[in-house]
Amino acid sequence: MDIKQLQYFVTACEQGSFSGAAACMYTSQPNVSRNVRELEHELGRALLMRSGKGVQPTPYGKTVLEYARIILKNTSAISSLAVPDEQNSLCLSTYPSNMIARLLIEFYETWGCDYHIEHQEGTVEEIINHVYQGISELGIVYVAQKQVPLFQHILSHKKLEFFPMDTKKICVYAGPNHPLFHAGSVNFADLPGLKFVGGVRDFFSMEHHLENVSVGIIDTHALNYVVYTNSDHLTVNLLLHTDICSLGLNFMYGPYEQYNIKPLEINGCEPFLQIGYVRAQESPLSAQAEWMIGAFRKML
Repeated sequence: MDIKQLQYFVTACEQGSFSGAAACMYTSQPNVSRNVRELEHELGRALLMRSGKGVQPTPYGKTVLEYARIILKNTSAISSLAVPDEQNSLCLSTYPSNMIARLLIEFYETWGCDYHIEHQEGTVEEIINHVYQGISELGIVYVAQKQVPLFQHILSHKKLEFFPMDTKKICVYAGPNHPLFHAGSVNFADLPGLKFVGGVRDFFSMEHHLENVSVGIIDTHALNYVVYTNSDHLTVNLLLHTDICSLGLNFMYGPYEQYNIKPLEINGCEPFLQIGYVRAQESPLSAQAEWMIGAFRKML
């Protein structure tokens, strides 16, 4: 198995045909077909169902497709990875966050252009892996309180540590086109009637553990997610220009507010998400990372 075979397979799935994949990858259709066939032979099972209308993944192929996309994404990240001077860099992984972006701007203004900034966004699992692999010195995450013991256990196997900094509630974020924009708060019973944009699907995410809030007062499957995205830019634009809302941490740092988006408190919601940072065990932090932790603590 090699990367090229995975690329041919993923592209064939996305294009729905070998000819479409060949056009995208500037090769011949027989070459795409041969590479996918070799991959199927190596795995011992069919990955694609072929017909006169094109190709589509088999049930097994759908599982392989998911992992193949992750492999190709990570391969691309490795290929494009810069190698900064560790003494003059801040390497950080976080959830998508406008406030983190503004904090990094403050870092640049404070430390100057002699320091390299490398910022990755992703799920909790991706953030953990970035710190574990040494891609990032720090990872800022939030984790449901009831999952912290499991989270700590997972980290211990990777010789990482989680340092909680605060516990936050969740809220509903709504823009000026949302009918509840001027409401101030919502009830749990209101949530199933709203349209949501969902973030990255993540075992440690707030959506995954919303059933732990207020003794399971809401069934997460009842929420109407009309858009899923890992793009913070798309999320912000949906909130600003549509009647779609989002769930998020009930936490906005005044000096960094930049959009006409309002947090609506969820009545009866108790704090249940721990926000903090992940770092390698027994490894001294750089002065840049220490500054980042201190500045983030002040925001909280």
